[in-house]
Amino acid sequence: MFTTNHFIWMGICVVFITALLFISLKFKFDKKKAILIMVVIAIMSELLKIFTHIELEYAADGSLYRGYVGPQSLPLHLCSIFVFIFIFMFFNKNEKFEKIIISFFVPIGLFGATLAILMATSGTNFKAPYAYQCFLYHSGMIYLALYFIITKQVDLGLKAYARNLIMLFSLAIIMIWVNGALSVYDTNFFFVCKPPADNLPILNLNHGWFVYFLSLCICGVVLETVISLPYIIKERKKETTSKLKNTIYYR
Repeated sequence: MFTTNHFIWMGICVVFITALLFISLKFKFDKKKAILIMVVIAIMSELLKIFTHIELEYAADGSLYRGYVGPQSLPLHLCSIFVFIFIFMFFNKNEKFEKIIISFFVPIGLFGATLAILMATSGTNFKAPYAYQCFLYHSGMIYLALYFIITKQVDLGLKAYARNLIMLFSLAIIMIWVNGALSVYDTNFFFVCKPPADNLPILNLNHGWFVYFLSLCICGVVLETVISLPYIIKERKKETTSKLKNTIYYR
């Protein structure tokens, strides 16, 4: 972590995010165009991952039997599942449902993707295709999250905050089952089985798995609260002001 290559990658990510934001804001891209950029990044990222992670299986006589993508490469991590969601968002026409998806995505796109870049669990070797896939995909997520925040197209009020926490916890439970079913392959989707990296100060197995999972949930709540709190405060102030105006009016 934080090697020379890692710092270079982080610099590349900053430039990539800044460039996408500058172009989107300068040319006043609408929501669909911004999402389309992320759809292209997501599809290219997933195709790169698939074709660089093909595992070959050979028959007893040495001939090639088949090629397949191992379970560890399935797009079932918290950030990876948005590959499908971005595509759905682009074609979706239900505005109410779209707002729910955007409010769920923004905290993950901002904090989850940033943590993925900082921890660099995919490595930082410039000769490894997976590093490109990981850094650029997560950079794209940060770009789209910032785009929604800057253009004020996200609602992170109290209702969205509660809904996001319920959705996150529900997905974590589902991934415990998924990892259990795929335990022979040592999968760790959502990092519910073990920490994403060794020697982390809070997320470790020093005090057992249950304490680790509780710490993981608390971290999720804290990060969700950090980004949602300003919106919740603003929402409460608006409601208080509205009630005060109504009280004065009826008097």
